[in-house]
Amino acid sequence: MRSNNYKSINKLVAVLILFFCSSFFRLIPIYLFNINVKTCSNQLYNFLRIFPNIVLVIILFFMYKNDLKKQFKSFKKKFGEITDIAIKYWFLGFIGMMISNLLIQYFLPVSIASNEQEIRSFISSTPFIAFLATCIFAPFLEEMIFRKAFKDAINNKWVFIIISGVVFGALHVVGSLKSMYSLFYIIPYSSLGIAFAYIFYETDNIYSSIFAHFIHNFSTFIILFLYVLR
Repeated sequence: MRSNNYKSINKLVAVLILFFCSSFFRLIPIYLFNINVKTCSNQLYNFLRIFPNIVLVIILFFMYKNDLKKQFKSFKKKFGEITDIAIKYWFLGFIGMMISNLLIQYFLPVSIASNEQEIRSFISSTPFIAFLATCIFAPFLEEMIFRKAFKDAINNKWVFIIISGVVFGALHVVGSLKSMYSLFYIIPYSSLGIAFAYIFYETDNIYSSIFAHFIHNFSTFIILFLYVLR
């Protein structure tokens, strides 16, 4: 048992290193095809932005392919039950996110999270690539990293849920931090991350939190897409 836990911890460390170093993967097509990022089109530039995600999806699939295949069978078999839990707790997390967002915007001199500003710009310039990044790649990658890898390494239910949620929230804010006030946006993102972690723990099926994450990102994408078109 202890040996298995060490393996899970080592796997978590490996996954986190891959995640934090993944931006280097974009150098592969840049050097292979001699791309000048300063003069390339928006479409090509944004493709290079999501290329590391494509590589990470492939790597994580092969790292966890046995669990993914096994849990997918269970997900299909218990689709109604699992998606019911996913939608219910995602909605609670979404409510927590919205309330904390409103309180931050009311009491602090910040408008919207920097991460959301970047997504709006991404959608405005290349909507299809933005859709792939936010609705296809992000739910899979973030749930595999912040839920699957963390849960395998952390045995305690609430320690896993809190750490998974807060790390998820922090990384959505710190990477695009523009002021110290923006750190408060860790709270709404963590609310959502905690909901996803709870969904995964309750169902013991990674596709449940991937499904909930997809529902959230797809809904957000549609709203922001309509916003940038107006």
